[in-house]
Amino acid sequence: MTAPPAHVLLRLLVALQERGHRVSAERLHDGPMQDFTAILLDLASVRRRLPDELADRVNTIENRLRATTVGLHQPPSPFRLDHDARRTLTTGLSQRVDGLLVDHLDTDLRFDDGEPTGGEIAVALAAVQLLLMASDPVGTGERARVSARCGPDGLDLLLSVQPSRHEPPADAARAGRLRPLADLIGAELRHDPDTGAWKAALTLERPRAAEPAAGIPPPAVR
Repeated sequence: MTAPPAHVLLRLLVALQERGHRVSAERLHDGPMQDFTAILLDLASVRRRLPDELADRVNTIENRLRATTVGLHQPPSPFRLDHDARRTLTTGLSQRVDGLLVDHLDTDLRFDDGEPTGGEIAVALAAVQLLLMASDPVGTGERARVSARCGPDGLDLLLSVQPSRHEPPADAARAGRLRPLADLIGAELRHDPDTGAWKAALTLERPRAAEPAAGIPPPAVR
């Protein structure tokens, strides 16, 4: 079984995000961060020639500048070699969903029966982002929950969203935006018109090993 074309596109979306993150981090490190370091060195050189009171004021400026540079450091990419599957998905959801696409995100990740692959995590992360963007392309203000279960057969993902306000016309428009996207990526969409809440379930099945032909025993394990 090959990956559906829509899932290939979802993986490419996350790969593009990773490339953008890497380029931004490199540009920040090679540009402004180098300038800040040079400024700090100049300030330290000047401070050593000043009276104590002025030196203390310059030292305060240096500390504020250091704190600013720390704040400018981008968080590490979720797809790092030292990250396990749970941390990768948790970090990705924290960086790219929580506080950005929804005001509050709850997660329930259960990988006791196996860990998802990097490709499965990329598809899940991209699917959550696109569904939430379709739900509200402009603002946030919703509470969402991502549940994921992984087993030998693949990854089951469930995104549940409770809108902050229930407005029937807006909810109908929301469902109209969500359904074509859900159909495209193979997600099952359930929308409650009475509350405006919606859920999207996505199953990422893994290819099954080919079964031996009838009458031909499987190869012996030595």
